[in-house]
Amino acid sequence: MERDPVLFAWASSPRRHAAALGLAVGLGGPLALFVLLCLRDLISVLTRSSPDFLPFLRIALPLPGHHGDEAPILFQGWSLPPTELPLIALTSLAAAALLLAALGAAVAYLCFSVQARATARLRARATEAILASPPGAREDLRALPGLVGQALARMGPLSAVGIVVPGLTLAAVLLALVMAELTAPRLVPVIALLLAAVGLARVLLASRTAARRSLRHADTAATEAGLRDLIRRMPAVRAHGAAAFERRRLGLRARAARTALARAEARLAYARAPALALVVILPALLVATALWQGEAATEADNVLPGALVAAAGAFALAATLVAISLRLWSQHRAVAPLFRTIAETLDALSPRLPGNRSRQAAPFPEAGALVAKGVGAYDPGSGERLTGVDLALPMPAHVAIVGHRGSGSRALAALLAGQIEPTAGAVTYGGTDLRAFDSAERARRIALAGSEAILIEGTLRQNLLYGARSGDREASGLAERIAILKLTGLDAFVYERGLEASVDPEDDPATAEAVVAARWAMREALASEGMARLVEPFDPARYNHQADIGENILFGEAVSPAFSQARLAAHPYLRAVLEAEDLTRALVDVGLQVARSTVEIFADLPDDHPLFETFSLFPAAERGYFEDLVARQPEARGFRRGPAGHRDRERLIGLALRYSETRHRFGLIDEALEQRLVAARHSFAAMLPPRYREKVEFYDPSRLTAAASLEENLLFGRITQGEAGAEGRVRALVRRVLAEQGLEPTVYRLGLAARIEAGVAVAGQGQRAILGEGAIGPRERVAIEFVRCLVRRPDILVVGLSLDDRKPDEITARIERLRALRAGAALIVCLPDEDTLNRQAPFDAVLRVERNTVVSGDPQETEAVTV
Repeated sequence: MERDPVLFAWASSPRRHAAALGLAVGLGGPLALFVLLCLRDLISVLTRSSPDFLPFLRIALPLPGHHGDEAPILFQGWSLPPTELPLIALTSLAAAALLLAALGAAVAYLCFSVQARATARLRARATEAILASPPGAREDLRALPGLVGQALARMGPLSAVGIVVPGLTLAAVLLALVMAELTAPRLVPVIALLLAAVGLARVLLASRTAARRSLRHADTAATEAGLRDLIRRMPAVRAHGAAAFERRRLGLRARAARTALARAEARLAYARAPALALVVILPALLVATALWQGEAATEADNVLPGALVAAAGAFALAATLVAISLRLWSQHRAVAPLFRTIAETLDALSPRLPGNRSRQAAPFPEAGALVAKGVGAYDPGSGERLTGVDLALPMPAHVAIVGHRGSGSRALAALLAGQIEPTAGAVTYGGTDLRAFDSAERARRIALAGSEAILIEGTLRQNLLYGARSGDREASGLAERIAILKLTGLDAFVYERGLEASVDPEDDPATAEAVVAARWAMREALASEGMARLVEPFDPARYNHQADIGENILFGEAVSPAFSQARLAAHPYLRAVLEAEDLTRALVDVGLQVARSTVEIFADLPDDHPLFETFSLFPAAERGYFEDLVARQPEARGFRRGPAGHRDRERLIGLALRYSETRHRFGLIDEALEQRLVAARHSFAAMLPPRYREKVEFYDPSRLTAAASLEENLLFGRITQGEAGAEGRVRALVRRVLAEQGLEPTVYRLGLAARIEAGVAVAGQGQRAILGEGAIGPRERVAIEFVRCLVRRPDILVVGLSLDDRKPDEITARIERLRALRAGAALIVCLPDEDTLNRQAPFDAVLRVERNTVVSGDPQETEAVTV
């Protein structure tokens, strides 16, 4: 890869670069010369009073030692009367301006496309390097994204105009010298000297400005860090009276930073002096040189105003482009080291095949022997290494690798699957080195289930099918996927996610109708099993004792955060309903009693105690606030005035809305209060303003509640909390009813449709199907990785998963089912010990790994293996 950003951009799209440069210089230069000549002749005719015919676009080349009228004529031009020349000159200037605008748009489009191609090429190179990187390149991989991000942020102008602008600058300098020569030969050295002075002044100014900017950024960052550190130290400052010390410490740091910054600003001021001087000297020197006449000069040697303006315009254009080029040069100096580092990193990540092996991928054989000769390897994932491995495994076969954790068995599994490269020797399949196969094809044909799955954002189904080709996806239907889930032990997890998922009646009306029908079947099953008391159904006319006060008033599911539990107490509509039903004082009193009881019960427990976290109605962060409120508020009257009292009442109402008599048992709700709360429920639904109707979905026994989970819709009530084992018995009955109603595949389908999003710890209201990575444990991740391998239907399946933490009977059953599934296909599986091996049917071959190498086994067990 090219080490220079400009050369990299050129290599990304050389034809477009050449086209942009050719248009800018090849057409832009002549157009600029034409504009300057038109401007010269226009000013000349406007400053003359002679009625004679005047030349238009005449080009004469005055030479040193010749008078003006003796100059050779390069282009005769046209003689036009003074009355026509201004109109023609203005028309020509307008046409040239339109052409320059079109040319500029074309060049800009080419430059932007070049920049886009360079950016895409850098991204593609980085992506390919990461995908092709060996397992041991972790450190380079960690640094690469940051390097590429910095390069993309800083190389934009360089990749777009890094070649075009220098070419334009050179053309502009030549144009300025040409116009000086056409005006008067004595202006050529002056123009050259002035351009050099402009360049030097710009370089000096740019370097001093960069130094000041760096110090300014450092001073800003230091000030921010110092103030944050001071805030962190404030408890110690207050405790020890160290304000004077901190003031002095920060003052000394600020003084040192100001001193360094003052020096940089002084140097910048000195650098600005030549630039300001040039502003005065340049016009004066240019005009003086143009108007200066020697002793032998004649009137023909005088510089006409139009020619002087054209020469000055050419000089201004060249000076501007010189400044832009120097700015690009400064950016190039800043980006070039970073780009060299990226190029070196990408080259280091490029795969290197042994010997002179061709990089063209070898065809993957249908069958053959998996052979290792003199192999040594290191697995950075497990930290295991191998030495002196010699073996031959004819495939297909069922092979067991026996070795305890750290012996090298996991590294051997990864080595045979081609997921780590040998540091010595080679591993071949069908006589071809595994490194010679295309990596994607090798992973599809030799699958390794060796670690926890790396999750991606998307559905659980997309995570399970990650890496599978479209043919494998289509071939594995829902029934086969359910069988694989049960084999890997992931079925319970997916089923639970399906019960927590919601069904949209508009998108899936058939499922919605089936769930409502199953709801009545569930009621009949509960009654027939004598379990009706274990579920308290939602009844619009009755208070539900398994729900809290807020849920009883809402009697539905909040679709938006406006009516979520955290915001319910502060919602103005709910507060209006409570006032209308005369419940405000009652709920404030309930909240105060809850706060008082909670403070008394948990007085001797720390904030992080499990009982406090489980049963407290307020979080540990608010404990001090409610302790203070209880101490200063003995009863629910006489609250503080103003915002403080309003806040106290709102917080107490929030506590009351989270209170459930069945769960918390403080004896605060009687039958009369229950009837008042049910009346408030009806008022809440009847008077709900239209703007809020779409934010709450009320419970209706005859239809599905889209915002509720599948399990909640099926039960249409809450499980009774007063009887031990009620939840387990009810959920077992739920599973049976769903199977009888033919909805079990639907549950799995909904579970597979659950979304996984990085960084989401807990699903929000109305988003039960969204899982955070933290909601999926290590066992589920291992199972997901296993499913990914099985779905691809590989020729050889290598299972290097750790089974040490599972029960022996569970390990035996899982391996038996796996071997039955892989009957007639190749399987290599790691076993934790000899006892596990002895509980299995005989394997075709057994590899015992001890002390980082493969040791010989019993000849009867390892006939297919050469060690």
